[in-house]
Amino acid sequence: MAKKITGVLLAVLLVVLVYFLNKPLGDTPALGSFLSPTHGFWKSAAAKENRNTSIEIKGPKGMATIVYDEIGIPHIFAENEEDLMYAQGYAEARDRLWQMEFQMYAAAGRLTELVGEKALSMDRFSRRIGIVRAAEASLVETEKNPVSKMLIESFTAGVNTYIDQLKPADYPVEYKLIGYQPEHWTPLKCALLMKYMAKDLTYYDTDVENSNALRVFGEEAYQKMYPDFPAPAIDPIIPVGTKWDFKSVDSFSAKDKNKLSAALYQNPFKEFYSSKFYGSNNWCVNGSKTKSGKPILCGDPHLNLSLPSIWYSVQLNCPGLNVEGVTIPGAPGVIIGHNENIAWSVTNAERDVINNFSVEYQDKNRKAYKLGNEYVPFEYDVQTYKVKGGKDVVDSIRLTKVGSIVYDETYGEINDQKHIATYWRAEEPSNDLMTFYYLNHAKNQQDYLDALKYYSCPGQNFVYADVNNNISIKQQGNFMLRTVSGDGSFVTPLANVNIAKLKARIPVEQNPYVLNPERGFCCSANQNPVDKTYPYLTNGIYENYRNRVINSTLTTATNYTWQDMGKLQNNNLSLLAKEILPTLLSNLSVSDDAESNKIAAALKSWNYMADYNTDAPSYFYKFWDYVEQSTYDEMEGTATSFRLPEPYNTANLIINDAKFKLFDVVNTDTVETAKEVINIAFKKTVAFFSQLSKPSNNMSAKQNAAETETNKEAVLWQHYKNTSITHLARLNAFSVKDVAIGGYNNIVNAASEGAGPSWRMIVDFASGKPQCYGVYPGGQSGNPATKGFTEFIDKWSKGEYYKLHFFDSKETALKAIKSK
Repeated sequence: MAKKITGVLLAVLLVVLVYFLNKPLGDTPALGSFLSPTHGFWKSAAAKENRNTSIEIKGPKGMATIVYDEIGIPHIFAENEEDLMYAQGYAEARDRLWQMEFQMYAAAGRLTELVGEKALSMDRFSRRIGIVRAAEASLVETEKNPVSKMLIESFTAGVNTYIDQLKPADYPVEYKLIGYQPEHWTPLKCALLMKYMAKDLTYYDTDVENSNALRVFGEEAYQKMYPDFPAPAIDPIIPVGTKWDFKSVDSFSAKDKNKLSAALYQNPFKEFYSSKFYGSNNWCVNGSKTKSGKPILCGDPHLNLSLPSIWYSVQLNCPGLNVEGVTIPGAPGVIIGHNENIAWSVTNAERDVINNFSVEYQDKNRKAYKLGNEYVPFEYDVQTYKVKGGKDVVDSIRLTKVGSIVYDETYGEINDQKHIATYWRAEEPSNDLMTFYYLNHAKNQQDYLDALKYYSCPGQNFVYADVNNNISIKQQGNFMLRTVSGDGSFVTPLANVNIAKLKARIPVEQNPYVLNPERGFCCSANQNPVDKTYPYLTNGIYENYRNRVINSTLTTATNYTWQDMGKLQNNNLSLLAKEILPTLLSNLSVSDDAESNKIAAALKSWNYMADYNTDAPSYFYKFWDYVEQSTYDEMEGTATSFRLPEPYNTANLIINDAKFKLFDVVNTDTVETAKEVINIAFKKTVAFFSQLSKPSNNMSAKQNAAETETNKEAVLWQHYKNTSITHLARLNAFSVKDVAIGGYNNIVNAASEGAGPSWRMIVDFASGKPQCYGVYPGGQSGNPATKGFTEFIDKWSKGEYYKLHFFDSKETALKAIKSK
């Protein structure tokens, strides 16, 4: 009897266990499918990686061959472009399907369908700023062109062929863990991913913060904190003194007498805006700087560090085309790379591509807004959000003639950001895909320039080198026609907008550009594109340290090899520290205690290299954080949005304007200068690290000794900075934390906490044809259970590179893998 009861109880327990393993519990997803030995994680772990193998697939017109090399990079060969794009779509889905879809869900504002209500605010933001509207407009332009239409449709068909052959047991592990299945791919999804990248690189407007700073602190202080051209140093992308052989085509400025001070009188509408950490470096040198007498081109875009990796390495080969580099999973072609004749890379232009306008409603019903002398009824973009585990949510987004009202009485927590209409350049129709199509095919400088004509947003700096020893750089985008100081930097009344001027653009041929400069190199690192002689306003948020380290190195470079360029890409010099730390230390009054003296001594003896295994960078950057916090205490703890000035401008004020009015600390009766701020900041730094190094109470001597040792380790730059490469779904088990890498966001090796060099590339023309060396923080595989998911991270953190294959034919590629 007891055995029968036990058997019944076990059966009941088994039923209960199966039930709960297949039912989400709060934020914990259902684990039944995930833990299944035949369908779950272990099935994924048993999956064979794509290495030293090849597959044949049938395309729309013929066969295509995908040859995977020893690190899983696909080299794709076909007899025509339709089959080539089809095979690329298939290959990307094979390696990165979940990533492609998850990023598309984020771009389209559909994450609530996967994770429920907790993603609703994020989804509403994505749809309200207009990512979907922008993608739809872009797709219309793309499908007007028969070439781009072919590219995107062939790629989509390849993705769907792979999806259709999948069985549930073969789904990537994240589908099983979150509990959903892949949808069919569409051309719109390709467009969504490109616009999602535009959002990441351009949607950081500061019009509200600028308006508040001008109103609260006055024009003199504003110009010191946020100058258009930082002084005394400026080292722009286009060399100082470059002559412009054109005049402005702006016909609006004579009629527009706005001055900077006009923003003082806008209606005052809580966020403390600190500069984003996105950036990038690229540069090229001609043969005068290299050992071979041939060009070398380098690029390392700085983006979020995530797994699976943002980039996917690929070679594409068919008659008339042979190109390799990286693409965004979900996009056809190569975005950064080289072919047999040219190489190119990109950095973000950092130009302001957003204008914000305060809305005057007709009445309290908010059904119409003032435009000119009339009230115009709103149009509405009605969006429905499917919420997993909940009811649908409907959102009515007000649309004006210039753009949407992102934050209003139904959405957003920051009052001075609400009831503002936003014009975002990315919503203008464009066919950016054709730029990369023509770059992939380019044979010379003119082909490169012709390709860039298609490019719109986000604005980018395209650096170029070719087999004929030509180098150049062009900043390309659909840039707003601005010539009046302050234009586009502040919130202005929507009633006064000149829509024709708002949508006008600088002619493509007048965008900043230089070919074969006398100095023998081109470089961009998110700095000002031009000096003051350029006839247009180029307002944006610019960096002013990495560019000067790179430029000073390249100015004196001789006999450089690709290995020298690798050292430069991994350079850890903190120019911020080198320029400001001597002034900080000279103003210090150090207390006679062990911690203060230890920190001061470490800073005094530091060589300014932010290497991962040293403690001085941790002390300095914490010290600098407190300097900024103490200087701009007026900006914190209020209901008004502000933005932190760039570090270079704050450092310049400390060195050259020690009595600047914002050095005065608000909550004291005395008037502080830079000296007092420095000492306040240092005391806070000492207190912070003293607390960090203290062992816990109620521990044995042995435990105290062990914790003290751990605390010493915590001060090292690697652990204090904690560079992490995080899984897209924030799954800690699939993330890599505390990577042993130096650098920081204003350092050439720009590895910060969660962003940094997402792809390092060096293309060396030494042999007369391009040889690419590259690495990124992750791997080719999107499967967390495989070696290829994180395989490249160790080389990336050490500053090492893979020598990448660039096969001239399918036969050569197949022969290479057979020899492995």
